Amino acid sequence: MLKILLVEDDPDQILLTQAALEEDMEDLILDICQTGEEALKLDISKYDAILLDYNLPDMNGLDLLERMMPEKTGPVVMITAQEDLELAVHSLKKGADEFIIKSIDLYQILPHVVQRTIANYHWHKNLTEMERSERERKVQIETLKRIMMTLAHHLNNSVLPIIFSAELCQRSDFNTERAQRLVEVCLRETHRINHIINRFEQYVDEEEFKYMDYLDLKDAMFDVQSTEEPV
Repeated sequence: MLKILLVEDDPDQILLTQAALEEDMEDLILDICQTGEEALKLDISKYDAILLDYNLPDMNGLDLLERMMPEKTGPVVMITAQEDLELAVHSLKKGADEFIIKSIDLYQILPHVVQRTIANYHWHKNLTEMERSERERKVQIETLKRIMMTLAHHLNNSVLPIIFSAELCQRSDFNTERAQRLVEVCLRETHRINHIINRFEQYVDEEEFKYMDYLDLKDAMFDVQSTEEPV
């Protein structure tokens, strides 16, 4: 079921618009306002489309459109008797999705224009959401890559001293005191590895890492690194 708001002050235009829409569009709910202020008192977000006359008694259509923009969730069709290209361009820049000039065949084409405008609006909205989701997915993957690189860096920094200490013990004759010191190095770095792995598990479980824009991914890596300083 479509819910459309018509903002029009001319009773004849209201009657003709209502008849044209109801004849060609099934399951239609048409609400009517005759002034801009009356329209602004409504919950604009609940309408699938808004048909907006440019010449209203209390304000022009552009001013009303500008005040509606933060709340509207459907397309706006600006309707005017003025054949003014500049006005048409200005309306589209302000946020109107379609601009129609009142003419003899207006009421024949209006239902088609409204349906097409609603379809186009939702197509573009869905496309934008898909593009945003795809971009967020790529950012998430890239961020995780950076985190894994940082994790590998810290693990490597801890593993190398262990390997080096073990090799020294293997090929040299050390007294008990020096051997004990090498053992302490191995234990310290092993605890450090354990700490890094535990912290990484927390990142994954609690989603502490932030998905950032590409320009900020380098900062994301540094954020992780700063929490993994030697303990």
